[in-house]
Amino acid sequence: MFIRPGFVVVIVGFTLTSLSTLVVMLRYYCRWFRMGTIGATDHLMMVALLLTWGNTVINYYQDETSSKFRPSFFRMPEKRPLLEMYLRGTLITWYIYRMSYGVALCFVKLSILFFYRAIASHQTFRRMVHFTIWFVILYTFGVTIAAGFQCENPANSFDTSGYLAQFDRNPKTKKPHFKCYDPTKLWVFTAAVNLFTDVLIMLLPIPTLLGLRVPMSKRLALVGIFSVGIMAIVASCVRMWVMALWSESPQNSALFGADLLLWGQVETNSGIISASVPFLRLFFRGREKTPDEKNGQQAKRRVISPPKPIETDNKPMEIDSLAFFGEGKDLDEEKGPNGSPVWKPFITVPASLSSRGSGMMEPVRPNATV
Repeated sequence: MFIRPGFVVVIVGFTLTSLSTLVVMLRYYCRWFRMGTIGATDHLMMVALLLTWGNTVINYYQDETSSKFRPSFFRMPEKRPLLEMYLRGTLITWYIYRMSYGVALCFVKLSILFFYRAIASHQTFRRMVHFTIWFVILYTFGVTIAAGFQCENPANSFDTSGYLAQFDRNPKTKKPHFKCYDPTKLWVFTAAVNLFTDVLIMLLPIPTLLGLRVPMSKRLALVGIFSVGIMAIVASCVRMWVMALWSESPQNSALFGADLLLWGQVETNSGIISASVPFLRLFFRGREKTPDEKNGQQAKRRVISPPKPIETDNKPMEIDSLAFFGEGKDLDEEKGPNGSPVWKPFITVPASLSSRGSGMMEPVRPNATV
């Protein structure tokens, strides 16, 4: 059973984008219901997800239009009138995809960089993040404008006569004169810059994480969490290799076009998933308390006062100290020469436990001094 490569791209695209949607929704749930806050990094990722869905729809129409003809028909003049309408649809979808693909990747990277910006405390790290943000924005803007104005007249970018002219074997065939540049050079350049920025974004927080004053095991765990984006780097490397094959000739462009779209989907969705997965750890933890809630609890604790003494009607007894010596006795016999009572000897330790009266203790030496 033969399955069109373009149909495989559509299936993979819808599957990965649906998975990315689930991960982003869970991210919003954790950020709002577990942390109680949603920031710019979350909204930027949502925009990237919407653009990825747009690219997936474009891939669907690319497959629908390209399935109506074969690349071998390009060299058959008698077949061209039948495929021009579908070929124009394919060229239009590719024209839009050149711009939307780069913009989607831009928002994925901006989401990650704005998260770095929110946690950056070191001045050098913050400056590097700001520089990377502006570089990604300006680079994406320039590449998008270049893709939109591939030809001096943008409509010539999806003109079928100009595209089919490169497959003519007869040198006498009159070719249209369009002022356009070769888009393969732009695509190779953008693929190389995307790979560079992916590596740069992954390496940015590692020096700061390794410098934290926490146990080494926790530092390595944080580095591992932030290194999940290596999946996007691997996909970008594979797409770079496919891009090199795709740009060799017009025949290879038609042959490896589906592979290029496939790895484009893998790269974008892996970036969305890897950037959102670290937030899902909050599923395994309780809801974090906001500063207002913590301050409220502290205030309540300060209001608590010690227990009050229990009121009672009992009054202290007033007894004459001489009453302890007994009643009905002749107190004169118990008084000393100055009139003070005579204190009789009393025992504090039983005689059986006395060091001098027990045979179990050490013997008394006759000439020992104390």
